[in-house]
Amino acid sequence: MAVLKLLFVLAVIIYGIKRKIFVGYLLAVVGICTPLLFGKVPLEIGQTLLGTLTSMDIWRLFLAIVIVMFLGQILKAVGSFDKLTEAAQHLAGGKRTAAAVLPATIGMMPMPAGALLSAPLVKEVLKDENMKPEFLAATNYWYRHVMEFFWPLYPGIILGAGICGIPQHTFSSLGIIMTLSMIIIGAFLFLRKIPNGTQKKNSFKSIIQIIVSIWPLFLAVLLAFIFKIDIVLALLAALIVTMLTHKGSWAHFWHALRASVTLKLFLMIFGILVFKDMLAMSGAVADMPAEVARLGIHPAFIIFFVAFLTGLMSGMVAMYVGLSFPILAGFLYSPDINLGNIFLAYLSGYLGIILAPTHFCLLLSSEYYKADLGKVYRAYVPGIIILAAVGITLYITGYPWGLIGV
Repeated sequence: MAVLKLLFVLAVIIYGIKRKIFVGYLLAVVGICTPLLFGKVPLEIGQTLLGTLTSMDIWRLFLAIVIVMFLGQILKAVGSFDKLTEAAQHLAGGKRTAAAVLPATIGMMPMPAGALLSAPLVKEVLKDENMKPEFLAATNYWYRHVMEFFWPLYPGIILGAGICGIPQHTFSSLGIIMTLSMIIIGAFLFLRKIPNGTQKKNSFKSIIQIIVSIWPLFLAVLLAFIFKIDIVLALLAALIVTMLTHKGSWAHFWHALRASVTLKLFLMIFGILVFKDMLAMSGAVADMPAEVARLGIHPAFIIFFVAFLTGLMSGMVAMYVGLSFPILAGFLYSPDINLGNIFLAYLSGYLGIILAPTHFCLLLSSEYYKADLGKVYRAYVPGIIILAAVGITLYITGYPWGLIGV
């Protein structure tokens, strides 16, 4: 049966992740072997592999993710983060607002273990408030990830839209409601416990300073989503303008380039796309929905289980998207686009990664504040339960309610 064979494939991937096998190698090898389970011959596998290598998709995704990471490195190097910290503290709401805005804004600049960049900023803002280390770690961790549901520069969003074959603005739009939900939940869970402070506030000036400190990110989004320029070209334009307007950026050029262009990144994207193409060629994704229906299993359970588990095991958005979306293709985008199921898959994987004990941001935030990891979990897990309830309720009621077009 297709379902059992795909569950076996998923089990092999999970075992490989537990054994710390690099995901690029793991997915490429598993992907190449999977069609053999479905009776395909080596010639067909070779032709599909060649097609993946010569497709523009792999290079487009690689370039987009590299440029995003490069841009984040440059902005960090030229002192944009320092300006951001100063501006956030003068917003209405004072320290409460700053504790949310700083990690969330840093979260707009996708980079590995980004919570470690925002952790000192949150600590500086709340240094006089005698907050527990676990509270600081949980607050920083929570707001560092609120943008991941929709911010179009995130590798997971770029990858998800590419795999599903839908416009990036459509994929991003699906998650806006969850980002808003997460902000509101965090306000009740964390921000209301922070004393407001009495410092002078100038919200309008502070908002301008925040925009000025990270304007290249807004430029890229404006070009891609308002003027409909290809995301790679939009990011490249933003990067070029940044390098031309920040003279000191050239001194950091090679360091930022070395940090952004890596063989491991290319191999990860290659492995994801090989896995996706091989599953499609095997016929497994086409057979799975009908087989699940015959077994009487509701597709939502399969989607939640596969996406949540891969998120929990991988701890990274791009990885759970690359792992689970191809397996769930028959429910998400093949042969027909199902935005509700895509929303559920992304939500389920996100819940997995935010709870993953291997998530770098969680571990590094806890380590930075010298917080007890178990107590950090207890501080934010109630919020995750509420977030899950909101998302599942939306799905059950038919979200996106036909309002978002492909």
